[in-house]
Amino acid sequence: MTGTVDPLETVEPNVARMYVCGITPYDVGHLGHALTFVVFDTVHRYLEFCSYEVLHVQNITDIDDDMIRKAKELGTDIPTLTDRNHSIYLAEMDALNVQRPMAFPRVSESIPQIIELVQSLIDNGHAYVVDGYVFFDATSAPRFGALNQRTLEQLRTDPPKSDSIPSEPAHLKRDPLDFLLWQPCTEADAHWDSPWGEGRPGWHVECSAMVRATLGNRIDIHGGGKDLRYPHHESEIVQSECASGEAPYVGTWMHIGTLMLDGVKMSKSLGNLVKVSELLTEGHSPDAIRLGLLGTHYRADHDWSNDELEGWERKASLLRTALHAPGGGPDRLRVESRRLEFMDAMDDDFDTPAAIEILVRIAEDIIAGQLDATTAKPTLVELADVLGLRLGREG
Repeated sequence: MTGTVDPLETVEPNVARMYVCGITPYDVGHLGHALTFVVFDTVHRYLEFCSYEVLHVQNITDIDDDMIRKAKELGTDIPTLTDRNHSIYLAEMDALNVQRPMAFPRVSESIPQIIELVQSLIDNGHAYVVDGYVFFDATSAPRFGALNQRTLEQLRTDPPKSDSIPSEPAHLKRDPLDFLLWQPCTEADAHWDSPWGEGRPGWHVECSAMVRATLGNRIDIHGGGKDLRYPHHESEIVQSECASGEAPYVGTWMHIGTLMLDGVKMSKSLGNLVKVSELLTEGHSPDAIRLGLLGTHYRADHDWSNDELEGWERKASLLRTALHAPGGGPDRLRVESRRLEFMDAMDDDFDTPAAIEILVRIAEDIIAGQLDATTAKPTLVELADVLGLRLGREG
């Protein structure tokens, strides 16, 4: 919330509760999605390396306008569409050595919890009902805007730029900043009975309810693409804190930079996509793809290039080669200083580009005979595993 890099402080000692906004499976994913999940897989791995128990949850947004539209276009139902595209997603993430979270809650399976949360907001005076719609009253939450460091008035006059603002019936709102919690709906597979009539949830409240059901009222890390900072994550904060009475809802926010192709954000709607499956079919290694995604700091935007990927293939090959090099003789655990440098890099806001360069230096020194293979090789494997690199040890 501060916009600065602060030490990680967890609600419960040595336990890290982490929630990541997951896919909306109306279509297959692309490398921009993979970036988010590779980054948080690496965060997960490093926290475990640091002896945290990691409780990692990633939702599936299987109920929204795009899911309804795409199911109609394909002449299928939403559960079938969800299962098909989520299976593809899992296969691609497995190929990239992304560990599966402990849970993948779906919106469609969380409706009772969503209704309960919405009702509590109404009961506490933070939401109101109009013609079957339920809206959150933004003026009831003075902290609304804190994540984006704006006041309520600044949000009205100069809101953060976003391409993820959902369509809502503005004429029914008391204030332009109010946002949807529940809406009338009779579409197949996307409507449920509620105290306010048949309908479905608004977008933001879905994540609040799934976080509370799986991880509790307060969590340590919440992440997703930077396009979710506003209005999605901003709205999550106030509705969760107003419903529970506990704050802060999230200890540390992590937002991933945009992956672009030729200077334009990769998106399903534009069709300017690079797909993980296509890169793998072309013969690129999972390690090189991970290195390419982690080779730019997670908060920075990045223009993807296949030429750049070839460079990462060479580095992946170097790391593999080091495991088979004879190395040097005993050196009083000289590699330990490199291990500490790696940890310093990861402690500095997960500086994976610096961490990768340290791995490369270890590999180069093993090959050059400047590090004792008996200590340097296990260290290389240990640190490469933090970045999710297999180094040819598939299976």
